[in-house]
Amino acid sequence: MAILKVAQMGHPVLREVAEEVPVDLIPTPGFQSFVDDMIDTMREYDGAGLAAPQVHESLRVVVIESMDNPRYPDADQIPLTVLVNPKLTSFSQEMDEQFEGCLSLDNLVGKVRRATSVKVEALDRSGAPIVIEAEGFMARACQHEIDHLYGKLYVDRMSDMKELYFRPEFIRYGRDEDVAEEA
Repeated sequence: MAILKVAQMGHPVLREVAEEVPVDLIPTPGFQSFVDDMIDTMREYDGAGLAAPQVHESLRVVVIESMDNPRYPDADQIPLTVLVNPKLTSFSQEMDEQFEGCLSLDNLVGKVRRATSVKVEALDRSGAPIVIEAEGFMARACQHEIDHLYGKLYVDRMSDMKELYFRPEFIRYGRDEDVAEEA
């Protein structure tokens, strides 16, 4: 396993539309090793999710997990989830605003409005079709990570740039409990 370098905002890979993963590539040792490296990288930086473009690979792959994550002690527990070629197929009408962070926007957090529940269709890590109906923190994580596959960052979805903060200042002035997701 390896810890991969995380692309930071400004790197062109974060603005590309990622390529679909060919189904016959999924079971290969190289692809499986890449997924393991993504998981290790997400865990190393205490992220709740990571998309392949964030580690310089323009592929439609996302990993999500939030199990006893020290960055999100009050967040919903999300078991390790690997999504290959995910598509958001429905969104709730109900929306909420929460602060999000991103490993590709190191030390920044911003308030983002998102649907409170979503339906995601994807392939799992073995290539089998899966459907996830997510609510709350998992719904937000899915939207955040899938945005990366379309070249979008959470700052693109912010309606008020006055709600963008450096994380240390955000914590210093007592807003840390408001952070919803950091991927």
